[in-house]
Amino acid sequence: MNVAVATHLQWQQGAAGAEAQFFAEGMHCSNCAQSLRRGIGALPGIQHVDVNLATGRVSVAWDPARLVLDTVLETVTHLGFKPVPLSGEAAVAERQREQRTALKRIGLAGLATMQMSMYTVGLYAGAFTGIDPMLERLLKLASMLLAVPVLFYSGAPFLQGAFRDLKRRSLGMDVPVAVALILAFAASVFNTLRNSGQLYFDSVAMFIFFLLLGRYIEMRVRRGSLDASEALARSLPTHVTRRLANGATERIGLERVGAGDELLIAQGAIIPTDAALISESALVDEALTTGESLPVAHRSGDALMGGALNVGGAISVRARSDARSSTLSSMIGLMERAQSERPHLALAADRAAAGFVGAILALSVAVALLWLWIDPSRAFSAVLAVLVVTCPCALSLATPAAVAAATARLARRGILITRANTLEHLAQVDTIVLDKTGTLTEGHVELGPVQLHGARSAPQCLAIAAALEAHSSHPLAAAFRAHAAAGVRAREVHEVAGQGLEGWIGSECWRIGRAAFVAEVSQHPWAKREVYHSLDEFLWLGSADGPSASFELTDPLRPQAAGALSALRAAGLSVVIASGDRLSAVQRVASELHIAEAHGRLDPAGKISLVRKLQGAGHRVLMVGDGINDAPVLGAADVSCAMGHGAAVAHAAADMLLLNDSLQLIGEAVLTARANARLVRANLAWALGYNLCAVPLAAMGWVPPWVAAIGMSCSSLFVVWRAQRFARS
Repeated sequence: MNVAVATHLQWQQGAAGAEAQFFAEGMHCSNCAQSLRRGIGALPGIQHVDVNLATGRVSVAWDPARLVLDTVLETVTHLGFKPVPLSGEAAVAERQREQRTALKRIGLAGLATMQMSMYTVGLYAGAFTGIDPMLERLLKLASMLLAVPVLFYSGAPFLQGAFRDLKRRSLGMDVPVAVALILAFAASVFNTLRNSGQLYFDSVAMFIFFLLLGRYIEMRVRRGSLDASEALARSLPTHVTRRLANGATERIGLERVGAGDELLIAQGAIIPTDAALISESALVDEALTTGESLPVAHRSGDALMGGALNVGGAISVRARSDARSSTLSSMIGLMERAQSERPHLALAADRAAAGFVGAILALSVAVALLWLWIDPSRAFSAVLAVLVVTCPCALSLATPAAVAAATARLARRGILITRANTLEHLAQVDTIVLDKTGTLTEGHVELGPVQLHGARSAPQCLAIAAALEAHSSHPLAAAFRAHAAAGVRAREVHEVAGQGLEGWIGSECWRIGRAAFVAEVSQHPWAKREVYHSLDEFLWLGSADGPSASFELTDPLRPQAAGALSALRAAGLSVVIASGDRLSAVQRVASELHIAEAHGRLDPAGKISLVRKLQGAGHRVLMVGDGINDAPVLGAADVSCAMGHGAAVAHAAADMLLLNDSLQLIGEAVLTARANARLVRANLAWALGYNLCAVPLAAMGWVPPWVAAIGMSCSSLFVVWRAQRFARS
């Protein structure tokens, strides 16, 4: 079974190790999640294990030289759980099977409950009006026979879960439930065989029915609305049509798509990977990946993002990457990382719930002893009610359900949360630090007049600059693309964060970037002049022969920048600009947007220093950037956000990813995080308040076991329902 599952799991292997993500079927409580973490973590070669109770996801990273995936899956199975793929046909089939099994269990428990209720009514009526002894015994035996399949088939998940917990020498939430079921069933069988005493067969069936119904609804709610990355994964087709060099076409699996392949996208089909449009025009719906509600028109040569829906006619595109390396796959991976990790609040709730189970069992013993002293006839019923009503499912679900809901809500608006504690920290920020180029400005840089400082002509300098900038994803690079020359190619180009680019053209080493950076490569006497190092108002180009040209670049503001900053200020955030651009350009933007604090010509170390200074003054900082030079400071801030069009290294360093580059969404994200924090507190208060109120009532014998079952199920459902409503708001 594990080999079959392994062929469908989402996993990948690289130089740093291998990673896999899957669902763990049968995980219902924090103790289950903890058992998985400990069991998998004990394997040799395991580098990282994350388990998310709210979504049922498990994320594992390991050293492939010491461990194979099948061993991980066998361990999961040995622990009593079933590994299930996240997406694909195998995942759909497995979920359908799980749903059918759950409905069968619920159906059996429901039918048995109704039938036994009729028997119970007859027995109760006979107790007052009289009943034939043979008929009474027949009704009791019939109830016992009906209770057997209910307990051992419908109630199997609770019994198996408790057995797993006890086998691991731990107390999970299934333990008190299983103890209550077995005690009630055993006592009822004993009283039936001796034909004396109270029966609880109907309570056993009703208890199992309501527990199963609650878990089923909870499963549907969580799967239906709390898992945005699954929707992203399901959007990708399993097969695509590829055009061959001879003009023929073939159907291939998505995993066989490579960079440079020409793909045919039918109307209504998903673009499977990042691609360039070959057809003259296209109309695509990018709502899934960017949150843009209206279809976007594209022309030939435009870049198309994987996951966009072709709503126009059939088109041809050329793949710019394989499916695993596409932007959409990266987004799915980032979201899965966030959903597999656990926030600090969830860890605290897990610890509280784990200790709570032991307290439940101790309380049950105390209640039994007290009632045996007061009124032995009521002791058993009170103990059952306490065991049932105090199951801390709602406590364990309170935080992860709310976090998953907020994550899904933001994803639908175009913001991906890529780390577990992001929402918790985002709710506390009071200062936002913004990069300028590509964040506050369009990033569509316009090239001004070229100032020449050497023997080369302006077209020659522009061609050299374009050859170097072709290797950069920075917004400044776009200004030079139109000046690329066919015979000028750069090699061995590398980017120095915050400084510029260096590469070889022919036999010469060229640099483009800051004046001081370009001066380092030059042996020209003019490079030693002090004035050269102060000319950072321009972008410089030079080689060993000295400076060849300087370029003045302008970058217009984003149209929504002013409105976005107003929204940020309305949310109580102070706004600061930290840019590597020239100071005059930064001050111009700050003046237009009425930002009091603005810093220019900051290298990565300077940006980190600024963030540290703000943090030292007691501020919680949200950093927003998009370039390679922003990656270090994104990691240093309390919370970081990368623009969707930015560099991949910035995406990896950030806690959030802004897909459609709308700055207004950042303010919405802050407000959502604060609302999520209130929801978490409310859920925890409800879960704790419910137990504090229900336990005394059950201990005093005022709550029958079947009512306790309803209350416990409703408590968990209420927590998940609140999260679902928040996700859809």
